[in-house]
Amino acid sequence: MRLREAILADLPRLQREAEHYDKINIQDGTKGGRGGATAPRWIMVDDHIREALRYAEQVSPDGNRNLLAPNESYLDFQREIVRPARDILHQHNLKGFHELRAAYACERYEQITHHLAPINGGRCRHLDPRLDREARLLISYELGHGRIDVVSAYIGGAHE
Repeated sequence: MRLREAILADLPRLQREAEHYDKINIQDGTKGGRGGATAPRWIMVDDHIREALRYAEQVSPDGNRNLLAPNESYLDFQREIVRPARDILHQHNLKGFHELRAAYACERYEQITHHLAPINGGRCRHLDPRLDREARLLISYELGHGRIDVVSAYIGGAHE
């Protein structure tokens, strides 16, 4: 999920979807004016995602379905929560939250192909080009991109 998607997510809905379908539909806070349920983006749920959802619900302020307090704006949340968190990421040599998306993409590539992502030295593209393309298409969908070339920025180019 993008940072905005995580902050604005309807946590009770995601929890219900995870329990009933073992996947969640990313709708709230999406980029590019996606039409919510009319433009579904279903993500398979694993134990890490279940735990993240449980934690998000625990820290979600009373009276709201997402991470914002009822009287809090998205910009307030950015200033009071996100900026200090970004400083912590910098202390650990991470440029920002976007690097966490890249790590997820590499992890998903490895789960799907059983090979390292190209950026990490994997050679699936050469061994099984069809599987490499399928993995790129699925990851592109999960990340909310419509194109596999964008995924190359996360997992490594098709020419590596």
